[in-house]
Amino acid sequence: MPSAPSSRLSDLDYLRGIAALGIVAYHYTSWTAGPQSAEFPLGRVGVYGVAVFYVLSGLTMFHVYGHRLGTARQIRTFFVRRAFRIFPLLWLVTIATILLSRSWPGWRAFGLNMTGLFGFVDWDGYIALGVWSIGNELVFYALLPLIAWAAHRRSWFAVCVAVFVGIGAYFAFAVLDPSLPLAEQWGAYVNPLNQAFLFVLGFAVGKVLRGVHIPRWALLSALVAALLVFCIWPSGGDLINLVTGTNRFVFTLVCVVLCAVAYKLASDLPPILDRPLATLGEASYSVYLIHPIAFTAVGIVAQGALPMPVTTLLAIGVTLTASVLCYRIYERPLINVARQLTPTR
Repeated sequence: MPSAPSSRLSDLDYLRGIAALGIVAYHYTSWTAGPQSAEFPLGRVGVYGVAVFYVLSGLTMFHVYGHRLGTARQIRTFFVRRAFRIFPLLWLVTIATILLSRSWPGWRAFGLNMTGLFGFVDWDGYIALGVWSIGNELVFYALLPLIAWAAHRRSWFAVCVAVFVGIGAYFAFAVLDPSLPLAEQWGAYVNPLNQAFLFVLGFAVGKVLRGVHIPRWALLSALVAALLVFCIWPSGGDLINLVTGTNRFVFTLVCVVLCAVAYKLASDLPPILDRPLATLGEASYSVYLIHPIAFTAVGIVAQGALPMPVTTLLAIGVTLTASVLCYRIYERPLINVARQLTPTR
């Protein structure tokens, strides 16, 4: 088995970009037309778009690092590269959010956000909208060497997966109360222990399916079935109903299936579709973190002079343009710096 995969998985980029765009649609619709119900697909995308990110993250970490975390040097390389990938944009959006809000969050909150430590000690103490999930990711990265070690021992990895799924079940059935709105329990929901099983399941998908051939018809059938379940599975009311009880695992299974299909499908899209989707996937981190800032900035500039649909369309255009430029001018050069600082040989 090769130790260092050399090819980028395009379909994972496609799914990552689509998930980011779905979250943008969910937020912009919620901010202009009101809260979205758990009954409608867009409300479900708002919750489980982030879950898709987590599963994809675990899957990608297996694909890239699953067999390259066996030594101290390899672990150091992983953390250096992840730091260069995560922190520059985190710093940028945190400072931009503070400037736009014209409100100082306090030195403790600022320090925890700039260092990423809020994910470990104050996971709902984030400053920029959406950054709670980045704090979760940093916790997952801290756990990754242990997860990768367990993955080399079948029984240990089974225990690892069972433990994290069990913790997720504890939150879904015991910690989160389906009779109360999700907003009132947000601190419990964004606890990294409530989300870690998604990352671990993504890692497990990579481990189980790597090298396995699945017929194309089976993958497409699984894709259609997952999308149908996502859209028609009975659930309504507040979004809390999507993340508690049995629903938590039904929708999680949908996310896992979507990511597994993207991992194995190997689509051959024409350039007219491949390039935009690939670009969106590459810039998805920027899309996810920049879109609230773009919405606020466009609203400030428009000052209510434009109809809300026009303002929203402008915000979408600013989000996509700024995100692609941010990735190409700011993020990608720093990614390359990290690679130069941590040669693989």
